[in-house]
Amino acid sequence: MKLPALAALAFAAASLHAADAAKVDPATVTPGAPPALTTTAPAAPTPPAPVKDLTPEQQKQAFFLQGFFLVRQAQWASIATELELSDDEVNALLDGMRAALKNETPKFKAEEIIPGAEKMIGERVAGKAKRWTAQNEAYLAKVDADKGFTKTASGLRYKVVVPGTDPKPTAASTVKCLYTGKTCDGKVFDSTSGRGNAPAEFPLNGVIAAWTEAVPLIGKGGKILLVAPANIAYGENGQGPIPPNSVLEFEVELVEIVK
Repeated sequence: MKLPALAALAFAAASLHAADAAKVDPATVTPGAPPALTTTAPAAPTPPAPVKDLTPEQQKQAFFLQGFFLVRQAQWASIATELELSDDEVNALLDGMRAALKNETPKFKAEEIIPGAEKMIGERVAGKAKRWTAQNEAYLAKVDADKGFTKTASGLRYKVVVPGTDPKPTAASTVKCLYTGKTCDGKVFDSTSGRGNAPAEFPLNGVIAAWTEAVPLIGKGGKILLVAPANIAYGENGQGPIPPNSVLEFEVELVEIVK
């Protein structure tokens, strides 16, 4: 779908501020995934406020926002992360985008460098994947050396911090939990603390396999530290900020078993 530039900008700006008029529906939150939002009942319409003309500086800011939102919506920023671009390479990327916006053509013969460019990009992607795999394996080895962790047949590693009270949930239970999820390098990719510390509610048969197995090991008020290899987490594809083939660490507190 193509949007006129101003319409796209307005849509993006509305999306940016939607969280100010929305609330989290814990029933739709899945560990490792962004929270779903449900808006409250719409208020009675009010007359639109008069719009002032932009100053010359604000006009520049308007086009800055246009580019900012286009990149964010298309997730182009992931290119810089995936290829580990230097500042000079980011500038070259922007030069290419600038030329396309001005309907210019490259000042060199593209066909002469495309094979080498594909080779270079492929090597970078493969190299990063290899380094990430090694980092995940080293992290698992460190966990396995910790005698406080228990390893199950699925590959789950866990440590019960607080057992909680009986009864415990089953794999078919719906629960409310507080949690923080990290990748093996310690980066937090999701946490209820970032959403007002409101417990997330979800069925245990609707989340990653590591959670389905680990949460029933504790009761209400219990806390567990679990380490999930990729095969019982988000697999070889990853999800959102979680790279492919990631080992994940979760700190989970079981707040309630929903009846």
